Amino acid sequence: MKKLILFVGVCVGILSAQIANAESPVWGTYKVECPANSDTYIGITTTRAPVFTGKVQSVQSGTTNIVAQGEPNWSANQFVYVAGSQTNHYYLKFTSGELEGAWYDIKSNGAYFAEIEIGSAELAKVKANDTFQIIPHWTLATLFPNGGGFVSASSMSNSSTLWKYTSWSETNGVEYTIGTDNAFKKSYYYRKGASKSAWCNAAGKVVSDEVIEPNAFFLVVQPSTPSTVCYSSVVPMSPTSIDVYVSADSDQDIYFPVPSAVDMTVADLNEALIDSKIFTSSESSQGIDWLLIYNNKKTGRDVPADLICYHRSKNSRQQWCNIGGSNVNTSTLKAGGAIIFQKKTTGEERIARIVFKPNYIK
Repeated sequence: MKKLILFVGVCVGILSAQIANAESPVWGTYKVECPANSDTYIGITTTRAPVFTGKVQSVQSGTTNIVAQGEPNWSANQFVYVAGSQTNHYYLKFTSGELEGAWYDIKSNGAYFAEIEIGSAELAKVKANDTFQIIPHWTLATLFPNGGGFVSASSMSNSSTLWKYTSWSETNGVEYTIGTDNAFKKSYYYRKGASKSAWCNAAGKVVSDEVIEPNAFFLVVQPSTPSTVCYSSVVPMSPTSIDVYVSADSDQDIYFPVPSAVDMTVADLNEALIDSKIFTSSESSQGIDWLLIYNNKKTGRDVPADLICYHRSKNSRQQWCNIGGSNVNTSTLKAGGAIIFQKKTTGEERIARIVFKPNYIK
């Protein structure tokens, strides 16, 4: 069967129906305009194509090995990165069960099992017949091959610069970035060379194979030359899971992409944010938690969010409101855009997982 190609931003309602009825991978082609001397936000929700889809037979006793049903006959450690010869990093994503939408890096694998990085509490939630996929991580080279259309240069100062924001510390993988108005964690540019071009970090080191985790959040700082960035990817046909950290001592910024492969509305976030009770509603016109939504309609440096809103719950009325108190339930969130969730501290540390199920797979 031919693969269905999704061109984002065109006939969203029709495309949603096409996605829901697709029997083979749905590919999305995303185009992002990066105006000169402007900041542009990019949220990456889509993935690379899965290399394996199957079901859990069991969890191997005393390990974090997920045993697959059937006989996949994987080569030993075929899902383990090896510089120069195996440039992919892989993760396992659960597509049903209690961990639906959650993903875990693969540490090693045998012929029929994959060892994943997972805590004991979550491992206990894995059950026989839970479905899962094995997916290669995005890297800079695979997400934006040959520079992806960004302005390249011999140094960072004259190129498009990608600032990467995360809600956790990549130094040790367990500590979360605490506070608001946090600085970006890493920055990259595409260095154009006479003999070889590559993605580099701020120090000029080649990092083309560096992992870009699911639900990545980028700010593009564009030089005086505009560019058009295109990337193609697979539309996830299962919910998207995003980790949320709530600090006991400080208000908290959580960075995540607009969690849908097609445009959605603010009200489409109700199940993930309001029903889960991770987002605190207000009974007055004074918001408690806030969403800052970037649809890239504005140009310039340090651009404010296109929409700032809170959720109001009073009597039987439930609605999302902007700063002026107007109903913004039907306001559009553009696919490929980005969101900053400003969470008010509750005085109690909490780590939660929100799960968003797009309309096209419901």
